[in-house]
Amino acid sequence: MFADFGSGRIWRLVDNGSGGYTAEQLLDTSLAVSSFGQGNDGELYVVDYGGGLYKVVDGGGGAPGQPVPTLLSDTGCVAASNPSQPAAGLVPYDVAAPFWSDNATKERWLAIPNGTSISVGSDGDFTFPNGTVLMKHFRLNGNLVETRLFMRHPDGDWAGYTYEWNAQHTNATLVQGGKTVAVGSQNWIFPSGNDCLTCHTSAAGFALGLESAQLNHDFLYTATGRTANQLRTLDSVVMFTTPLGDPAAQPTMPDPFGAAGTIAERARAYLHTNCAQCHRPNGPTPVTMDLRFSTALANTGACDALPQSGDLGIGAAARIVAPGNATSSVLLARIDRRDGSQMPPLATNTIDAAGVTLVRDWITSLTTCQ
Repeated sequence: MFADFGSGRIWRLVDNGSGGYTAEQLLDTSLAVSSFGQGNDGELYVVDYGGGLYKVVDGGGGAPGQPVPTLLSDTGCVAASNPSQPAAGLVPYDVAAPFWSDNATKERWLAIPNGTSISVGSDGDFTFPNGTVLMKHFRLNGNLVETRLFMRHPDGDWAGYTYEWNAQHTNATLVQGGKTVAVGSQNWIFPSGNDCLTCHTSAAGFALGLESAQLNHDFLYTATGRTANQLRTLDSVVMFTTPLGDPAAQPTMPDPFGAAGTIAERARAYLHTNCAQCHRPNGPTPVTMDLRFSTALANTGACDALPQSGDLGIGAAARIVAPGNATSSVLLARIDRRDGSQMPPLATNTIDAAGVTLVRDWITSLTTCQ
């Protein structure tokens, strides 16, 4: 038996009768599984990094889930006549601070089952009903490369699926287990399902980017040619359990590379999107930082703080964020590399040069942690 620390999933290896083994998923948990242990009676226990000891018991099995379609065109999420277009009922959206995806441009849609609604927490984060589907297209140089589906299944568990587009851009095929392929002059990473859940953490509510501050701006709805505030639009089609009301009363977040907002606000928006899904309270990382946009710099556990997982050769002057000294800042050094110490840790082969410049300029501008 083995587990994935990031997603909490637990598998066993089953002899396939041909000298090899097949991985069979047994459990999908919210635990950060750090170890297994066996009792004197032979019972198997799971150690949770966040605290707790759990016994693995036989649940009696169950009916296998419905397999995910091999072709994107068969998922029901895209138009039957043109899989590059969303199916009717999917609502497009855009985020203020997008995640870095190796130079790709992205298009996003969401859908929830009829008769359900989205609840909004006190922090502005959205909680979606079972049956929700989030879809995202990735394009390089205008060409479709990948489409990802992130689905909340009827049992409440989230799962990610990725599809690779064919050369003719007529359909996309499910990628099993992830892979890396050459696309033009760069290598493109198709994440595995476990990779998806490593970043789409339970601490961040799984559905990243879908929160009031990220959506509280105008968006052009191409199907109607109208431009409107996204929160007001979702409110008007009764997608929220409780109406949000005037968007002016809701939080906002700037585009990290836009004209609005101070350099501190734009840099913190960048870190919120690219880092805070893990670096927040109850996140899956042992480093005690809170890089959410709403957290004051002095309370992030990063400013003028000693690095907790190595100084990357910087030396005694190293701090996670060293006010006024970008060279001594480990946070910047992790963003500005692609190796075992990089941030974000997954699904990127290319350094975000604009992001590095933004964070460097912000750190250089700091005089204190207040």
